[in-house]
Amino acid sequence: MSRFGPAQKLSINTLALILLASLAGCGKSSGGGGITIAQTDTTGPILTFSVGVSGNTPVTVTNGGSAQNINLTSKTGSLNLVANATDSESGVQRVAIWFNTTTTRCVGTVCTQKGAGLLGAPTFDSTSPQKKAGENTPPQSILADSVDLSKEIAQASVPAGSSYSVVLTFWAESVNHLGVVTKSPNITVSWFEQ
Repeated sequence: MSRFGPAQKLSINTLALILLASLAGCGKSSGGGGITIAQTDTTGPILTFSVGVSGNTPVTVTNGGSAQNINLTSKTGSLNLVANATDSESGVQRVAIWFNTTTTRCVGTVCTQKGAGLLGAPTFDSTSPQKKAGENTPPQSILADSVDLSKEIAQASVPAGSSYSVVLTFWAESVNHLGVVTKSPNITVSWFEQ
């Protein structure tokens, strides 16, 4: 469930990304639409995470890769989020998307910063029932949702001599059915005005 109420409609780019991700995972399943969970598996799922501003090409990171940044040109619209986890040995039990917001307001040289602090739970979460070694499960799970920028970035104008910045830090996590966790690199989305 989203803390933002009903999920906003996903853009055509995001839907296309979901479709491509689904097709990419199809070759990894065995007969019957799933895989048999291995007795042992010390590797986590392959996790790809994308953040895209509506109407633009999304920025994508993969576990083991580098963090990425997006500098916003508008403080309205939606950020489309897609986390795609695949584990051909143990399946995917959970995919989650986390994010926190840090806001900095400056008047002259005096700045105040407000952050989310410690997060207790992911913002978006998709969990399937835990399965055991030897059971059948799909090898892939996809979680897609969106964030309304107007709810994260103040829409009022910045007074003369002041500045305002917002940094949204996103990441995804996935867990296979044997409990091995994979975390994506961060994708940082920034807004600045003065």
